[in-house]
Amino acid sequence: MRAPIHYAWVIVASSFLVVLGVLGLARFAFGMVLPGLAADLGLDYREQGVLGASYFAGYLVVVAAMPWLSPRLGLKRLCVAGLAVVAMGLAVMVFSTDLRALSASYFVVGLGSGAAFVAAMSLPSRWFHSSHRARGAGVALAGAGLGILLSGFLVPQVTSVGGLAPWRVIWLGFAISNLVVALIAAWLLRDTPADVGLEPYGNAGALDQSPAKRRALRLSELDWPLLLQLGLIYASFGAAGLTYTTFIVTTMIDGYAVSPARAGMMWSAVGALSICSGPLFGYLSDRLGRRVGMSSVLSLQATAYAVVASDMGMAGLYLSITLFGLTAWSMPSIVAAAAGDYFGVENATATFAILTLLYAVGQVVGPAGAGFIAEHSGGFAMTYGIAAGLTVTAVVLCGLLKPPRARIR
Repeated sequence: MRAPIHYAWVIVASSFLVVLGVLGLARFAFGMVLPGLAADLGLDYREQGVLGASYFAGYLVVVAAMPWLSPRLGLKRLCVAGLAVVAMGLAVMVFSTDLRALSASYFVVGLGSGAAFVAAMSLPSRWFHSSHRARGAGVALAGAGLGILLSGFLVPQVTSVGGLAPWRVIWLGFAISNLVVALIAAWLLRDTPADVGLEPYGNAGALDQSPAKRRALRLSELDWPLLLQLGLIYASFGAAGLTYTTFIVTTMIDGYAVSPARAGMMWSAVGALSICSGPLFGYLSDRLGRRVGMSSVLSLQATAYAVVASDMGMAGLYLSITLFGLTAWSMPSIVAAAAGDYFGVENATATFAILTLLYAVGQVVGPAGAGFIAEHSGGFAMTYGIAAGLTVTAVVLCGLLKPPRARIR
């Protein structure tokens, strides 16, 4: 009897929960938690930027090791272990009392997040043919948007419990949530369709030649100019986007005199919109190509940054968060699919890890640089302007990409 649903969609649903835990809660709720945390511990903008960057320093370290780790541990084990490490790091943050301890703990959270996220986003390249690859990855990535939605609603409602400040209560709840997701991932995830006697889902095409007939390339054999071009695009997206997500709530409160509760609702709106961003632009990418998908996302995001940099009042702020929300988590799903298309499914995890390493470099530089600039300029207008410029540069690089070709080995 044929199963009513292909197990690829169970993998996507499980990956959705992994991304929700390690990215949606552990990272993208950070912008909502940050104002209360900073006020409680007396952190200035520079210190806030350092704290945000510490996560991505850990993320960068583990992603650099992913081409070595993934073939030895497997994607399922990396997801489960990453979730457990995130839970441990968040739990330690609950009891941290200074910037040094917080940064060290958030560095550990970054280690777990990087391992689990790269593994979860690599699974669709194994479980889907190219015809549906970006859509599968987009659904998984929607977990980040749900994390924003939940944090926007929940964070302003949390009060002190047992003497713990609200932000500490939030991190404790997120630590427990990541442990629960780790158990679900251990139960449901499988590395390949062959593990359950299936073929990948979708329509097989020229880019979907059986991996059994091809060998994985050594790093020295990869098309490095192409890989670096994709990496620069992804790094620009990371630097600009993470600057925005780290400081937009602070900008609302400090720059637009928006109340924390209203800022939470606006951040929830970003999360609600972003849930659809991955599947929407993943579908566009599957139908019209990776270059069109990436260029569309980046063009809209450049507009979002430019609008808020121009200080066009509340109307401009609403337009900015709408455009950002509609596109927020589209790029990782398209880039993950592009790794499989350009380099083959058998090289997708290694090449996506390299691309994510460059993305992580952008994520470290973006928040830290933005905090430094804001501290010396007295606001974030200049940083959003720089983010817009970086994103426009990435659009130009997208236009220079060549279409992927089937590779015969």
